[in-house]
Amino acid sequence: MSNVPAGWYPNPDDPTQVRYWDGAQWTLSTAPAVTPAPAAAAETMVLPTTGNATFAPPPAPAFEAQPAALAPARPSSSKKWLIGGAIAAGVIVVGSVGAAIGSGNRTDAAPEASTAPVISTPSAEPVVEEPSATPTPTPQPVVVEVVDTVAFRAQAGSHLDDMQKDLDDIVTTVNEDGFWRLLSNSGELAFNLGQLEALDVPANVAETWPAALTGLETSLDALTDAISTQDGPTIIAAVDAVRGQVESSRGVVGTAQ
Repeated sequence: MSNVPAGWYPNPDDPTQVRYWDGAQWTLSTAPAVTPAPAAAAETMVLPTTGNATFAPPPAPAFEAQPAALAPARPSSSKKWLIGGAIAAGVIVVGSVGAAIGSGNRTDAAPEASTAPVISTPSAEPVVEEPSATPTPTPQPVVVEVVDTVAFRAQAGSHLDDMQKDLDDIVTTVNEDGFWRLLSNSGELAFNLGQLEALDVPANVAETWPAALTGLETSLDALTDAISTQDGPTIIAAVDAVRGQVESSRGVVGTAQ
């Protein structure tokens, strides 16, 4: 085991450099050699060689003037504090950025609903509007429609004449045993009745005319039923009943004024 203390010594491989001896072996740390200052002779210490020769280190004072930067890199206490402070500052900055990002994404909480009791103020009594008086409608003058009596007589007489002709055709058809023609004659009679009911009626026959038409309609219904039996005498009797109602209606037409 070597008794040489750790320090900078002439590099056995390059006289222009010094090399660091860690007390047990040579390290890879080297530096340019400086001119040693005069000093008293020192105790010769034998250092291990690197393979070529044995070297005696110069007196210790000659290497005390070496700059501190030549020592192995070991952080001093002041550097430790600087490094620690830088790390802490970095942590603070990162934390601040994270907090800023978080606050940007955070949605503000909705304000809590008030728990104070709500006091309702009774509203004023509703104003009841009295209904306005309903205006009395102005009586409209009664318009009396004037019916053309001459036109009524002419039209009613014409439709009654057509009915008489249809009745004559029915009698002829019965005598010839032609049943299908009876159905056509019955339809024509119903058409003529509708034309009579559509006429404008003069005031003096406003009550007698509808009654005459009702009697005529009843007799026509009986004739239709008789035709469905295809019995000649029954049909002829029904025809005579209709003729009587046609003449009765003609009498009402003659009284129209």
